[in-house]
Amino acid sequence: MKKIFAFALAFTLLFTTVLTVSAENQPSPKEEVVYGILNLDGSINNLYVVNIFNGGSIIDYGNYSDIRNMTSSEKIIQKDDQISINTDAKKFYYQGSLEGKDLPWDIAIKYFLDGKEIPGTELAGKNGKLEITISVQQNTNIDDTFFNNYALQIAVLLDNKLSSNIEAENATIAEAGSKKQLTYTVLPGNTIDITVTADVHDFEMEPITINGIKLALGINVDNEEFTGQISELTDAIKSLDVGAAGLLTGVYQLSNGMQKYMDGMKAFNDGLLQLSNGAAQLNSGAAALSNGLNELTKQNDALVNGALAIQQATFDSVNAKLGQMGLGLPVLTPENYSQVLSSIPNLAEVKKQLDGAVQFTQGLKGYTDGVSQLGQGATDLANGTAEFKSSSAIIAASANELYNAGVELNAGIKELRDGLAAYKNGTMKLRNGTSGMSNEIDDKIDEMLSSISGNGDQVISFVSEKNTNVSAVQFVLKTDSIQLPEIEKAVVEEPVQLTFWQKLLKLFGLLTEEQKNEVI
Repeated sequence: MKKIFAFALAFTLLFTTVLTVSAENQPSPKEEVVYGILNLDGSINNLYVVNIFNGGSIIDYGNYSDIRNMTSSEKIIQKDDQISINTDAKKFYYQGSLEGKDLPWDIAIKYFLDGKEIPGTELAGKNGKLEITISVQQNTNIDDTFFNNYALQIAVLLDNKLSSNIEAENATIAEAGSKKQLTYTVLPGNTIDITVTADVHDFEMEPITINGIKLALGINVDNEEFTGQISELTDAIKSLDVGAAGLLTGVYQLSNGMQKYMDGMKAFNDGLLQLSNGAAQLNSGAAALSNGLNELTKQNDALVNGALAIQQATFDSVNAKLGQMGLGLPVLTPENYSQVLSSIPNLAEVKKQLDGAVQFTQGLKGYTDGVSQLGQGATDLANGTAEFKSSSAIIAASANELYNAGVELNAGIKELRDGLAAYKNGTMKLRNGTSGMSNEIDDKIDEMLSSISGNGDQVISFVSEKNTNVSAVQFVLKTDSIQLPEIEKAVVEEPVQLTFWQKLLKLFGLLTEEQKNEVI
């Protein structure tokens, strides 16, 4: 038991010590500004980081070849990759130089003069057609958090006195004094290839600068409001599809009714062919038919009334002729004619004629149940009834024209039916295609915002993964400038001014060696 207790006590002390050390070595909150001096071809020349802290006891991590206190004279303690200092400064800055460290972006800069590549170090003072290409690609050897979340601003500054005919596609061009500033913005997760051309002479150029920051645009998009409007649109499309289905059903009913009408018109046409030889008083019926058909073109009730008038005229004509024959038959009506004539075989033809008139009326009734408008057919029908009034000889031809018009109208209704069926098919596809539009647009908005402001990943340290309390990281990069070396002015020694006595002694060759040296 004593051994177990001793072991437990030792373990507890060890665990407590580890916790204490771990708590003491926690990295302090900070910001990092990464400064990079690039060669003219974009490769790294020097890379150092300025770390920014609030005052007090500071713990930081980083593999630096050299560190420098930028705030005070207090000594910074560097032990392996741990840097510590106690400072009274409210804001403390120190600089650390990095060696063998890559940037999150591969930067390549090339220069071409009159179509031939030339090193940037040999470009100063040159004349000709200059082309500068800048390529910024992802460095896959570095944590992609920086590439996917940081935007770059690339600036090229050209002297207007030394450069002309400047062309820079997709650049924001601004005048900055006597210089023209070309600015490019690269959104997170994107690469860029830049080409700048200009005519130059005695060429010089200030450094190309590249700044990288984590975007925080603060764009608030009310997805619900936007997608709500889309939902209203999709609901409207749904209603449109339902309405198209109802309209298509109505057109099918119209087509069926028109077919019934055509059947009735055929019976009517056949009946008129038979009546044209024997109905002496059919003109009055034709007038009534004309009036009825004219009304038919305006409204369905009027068309039915016209058909009834034709039917009545037919019955009146038959009753008049039968009355002349003195058969003693009762007045025939649509209600009793079939019963009265069925028992008289000799009048079967008359019954057949009356059947045709009744079938015509019934056909029109069926038509009015299925068709709401028959404008063109009603016009043709009115023309036919007008001709029908002129003579019984034209009745058959007029009826045939009316029938032909009905055929055309029926064909038009079928085309309308087929076209509306295709329209219904289209509304159904539109409905199916837009049914999930709200979710798709919501995803597209998120994707668009992500492409602008990055993935929203947490800020991480560029220097060391042990620095887990970093609030901001910024990259400030620039190349060397392209400048002609300064020409050292030759020192021209002014001749020594001789005194009168020295001039006199020199004239006679009497200067001593010491005096000669003084003169020289």
